[in-house]
Amino acid sequence: MARIYLALAGFAGCLLIANFAIGIWVGDLNGGAAKRQTEAIRLRQARGGGDEQQITEARQSLKAAVDELAPIQKRHRVHFLLGVLSALVCILVNGIAMTYFIGSSKWCAEVVEAYRLDVSLAGRSRALKRRSFPWTFSGVLMVVVIVALGGASDPATQIASSADWVTWHWVVAILGSLWIMVSLLNQAGLIGAHYEVINEIVAAVEERKSAIAAQEGSDSNAT
Repeated sequence: MARIYLALAGFAGCLLIANFAIGIWVGDLNGGAAKRQTEAIRLRQARGGGDEQQITEARQSLKAAVDELAPIQKRHRVHFLLGVLSALVCILVNGIAMTYFIGSSKWCAEVVEAYRLDVSLAGRSRALKRRSFPWTFSGVLMVVVIVALGGASDPATQIASSADWVTWHWVVAILGSLWIMVSLLNQAGLIGAHYEVINEIVAAVEERKSAIAAQEGSDSNAT
């Protein structure tokens, strides 16, 4: 399980790194959008003035601004779609860890109680589960923060200060991606440690079954 989870965590990390690289490759989306808006206002003003030469110049300037923005928007669309995929994968991988610990920890407690094993085994299982949850929640929270700042920095949201959020989005994307990858690696380690506890419980159950079978055999011989 730990190896499978580590592979999933690696895939999520690769998506985060790739999307950050594409985000840098996008270019100045806010600057291009602001320039297009400025040229559109200029064209409206020229049409209001009625000067054909100014209208022609304004129309040409607007077309140049639109043509300049078009490839940036295409790259941003790729960044947006890959960002959605990255966010979903990161949340899914964190959810897998949470589901694993909830189910396996309950199984450990039930087996320890049913076979009257050493209660420290169930205690170790619960301790590992408690240690994993802060990593899970913080990883998911960081995904939400990165996505929220990405939305705030997108001029398509019509937020007047969208350009001011670009730097914040980059900084949080860098630090947040590192934190998410660290949290996934820690969860992989905790899953591996929990798997060892499960193996100990299984071995203890086999020993208890053997002891019960031997006891029943000796009782049967005595009768």
